[in-house]
Amino acid sequence: MPVKKILAAAALFALASCDPMYGQDPYGPQPYPGPAPYPQDQYPGAPTPYPGPAPYPQQPYPGTPAPYPGQPYQPSPPECVISSSRDWTAWINRMPGTGAPTLVISGKVVTPTGGYQVAFDPRLQVRKGSPAQAFVTLDVASPGGAPASQAQVIHEVRWEWPLNQPIGSVIVSCGDKTLAEITRIQTAY
Repeated sequence: MPVKKILAAAALFALASCDPMYGQDPYGPQPYPGPAPYPQDQYPGAPTPYPGPAPYPQQPYPGTPAPYPGQPYQPSPPECVISSSRDWTAWINRMPGTGAPTLVISGKVVTPTGGYQVAFDPRLQVRKGSPAQAFVTLDVASPGGAPASQAQVIHEVRWEWPLNQPIGSVIVSCGDKTLAEITRIQTAY
């Protein structure tokens, strides 16, 4: 008995969903015709509806806008002149007698010419999570007025940051480049 009621309800639903207008537009004839060709396609030599290309060369988007009053100037990250890097290590120093635990990161970077000074930014950023992820940045100072050699120069960099939590990985960056992702971090007791 319930199966017959279900089938009868399904038949009524199907009948109700049929088109009672038999293909006619329920709103009557439309006052606007279908899509028309573009104006330039109607006859040869017709004016184009859009302006032509700009008569001047496109300029790149300007750099950082002036800061709002009362806010410090935030320059965009400088382009990094480091051409390559290698031998990155990260370890946590928990040896007795050294004080609080520290994160030690070292590696070698190559600059295209001599005279550059490369050092870690002393600020450490930690993204909380499981495991936590640390972010460190290298700063490169230009040679200034000193004559620079044309040979590539290898700089050894090393820094220590106080750290009270375990770290799963370290990202080393310079400007907008990621130089290394260190995932093997050992602890020395």
